[in-house]
Amino acid sequence: MIEDFCRKFTAKSVDYEKAGNAYYIIPKELKEIESFTKPVMMGLYLGEDRKEKFFPSLALLTILAKTSEEKVCVKDIGEMDFVYGKDLRKRHILKFEGETKIGFLKIVVNKNGECLGYGKIIGEKNSEGVIVKNVLDIGDYIRREKNL
Repeated sequence: MIEDFCRKFTAKSVDYEKAGNAYYIIPKELKEIESFTKPVMMGLYLGEDRKEKFFPSLALLTILAKTSEEKVCVKDIGEMDFVYGKDLRKRHILKFEGETKIGFLKIVVNKNGECLGYGKIIGEKNSEGVIVKNVLDIGDYIRREKNL
């Protein structure tokens, strides 16, 4: 499932190990240790399969953003709104890279190329309404902690 998700953004593959339903990048040094058997909690978490669907981590999105052809770059106001969990409108967007068809997933980056999360195109590029629906952003962790 992780391969299908990654192909939506880039042709490059990610080298990973699977443990249960979760995916990890394991450092080469750990793999060389003879007693090393389980990647759980020993590598960079990339996401997991839940109910026949893949849920990526922000770490995976950051890796994909480096080589992705499917990005939307946002202005400062778009960066703040997106990180606060809001959807993107025309006034937020600097430029689109790749497809602009409704239903396509886009990695959202700021003007410095830093990954903010990802979203799904739900509106026309020039419409005044919501264009990219927020699916996951870097503010998600803070909002979840606030509710504990």
